[in-house]
Amino acid sequence: MNVELPEASKIKLISTDLDGTLLNSKGRVSERNRNVIRKVLDKYPDIHFVIASGRGRPATMRVRQDIGIMDRPNTESILCNGCILYDSKGKILWQGLLPNELILKIHKIVPSLSQPCFEYSSGDDAIFFEERWSKFTREMFDEQTITEDMDEFSKRIEADETKINKVCFMVSEPSKINEALNDLKKEYNMELCHTTPIYIEYMPPNTNKGSGLIHLMNILNIKKEEVIAFGDGNNDIEYFQNAGWPVAMANACEKLKSYARLTTKSNEEDGVADLLERVFLKEELMN
Repeated sequence: MNVELPEASKIKLISTDLDGTLLNSKGRVSERNRNVIRKVLDKYPDIHFVIASGRGRPATMRVRQDIGIMDRPNTESILCNGCILYDSKGKILWQGLLPNELILKIHKIVPSLSQPCFEYSSGDDAIFFEERWSKFTREMFDEQTITEDMDEFSKRIEADETKINKVCFMVSEPSKINEALNDLKKEYNMELCHTTPIYIEYMPPNTNKGSGLIHLMNILNIKKEEVIAFGDGNNDIEYFQNAGWPVAMANACEKLKSYARLTTKSNEEDGVADLLERVFLKEELMN
């Protein structure tokens, strides 16, 4: 049975998640993914190639370098799970922020919960309060981390010197955090995202990868049916809902697959490259 594929000439934006999607289990872009993406972008120079990830911008630099898009126009980013949109040069196009008064309230509650790792995301910076977690995140995920004194951080928030996009927790029992922050979540209508079973994020209202994609499409004047989006996780659901051609990886969670229009091979089998070849490089495959 032939599967309907988009017409290459009608696609204006290709977007991909990173972890579990474009990246393999080693956190790297495979040679095939790299080569196919480069061929597609060389053949269709006007196409926008957009990374959409829960990561901050510094943690995507190695990927951009691997693919060869550091200096390419039309390579915007939807980062921090939709909290920040960047243009090709790293300038913020749009961002969602949590109110300072909310941050101060969270800041008073969390230390009493004895949670091992929590951080604030502020633009390019991941702000921690223990050096061990700052070091771990910097070395493991290439994030740009800062270790702060809690009291000094509070003073800067009160003085409106620091803006916060989201607050994140890596915990063994997420239910304790959710219970402790439930009233604040309701009061401020925060968006809750479980990126993994032990990693949770609280973000501004109606902020996710899907809302980020909509903001970017509006800025670029691109229609839903002109977008291909690759993903694998629960945090890609809204993202899929706002793309005309959502593509689930073979390793994607079952819930996300129900929102997909197409499926491709797993991230370990270069699924992004496989689908892009079939859509954009058909002639090359026949030769």
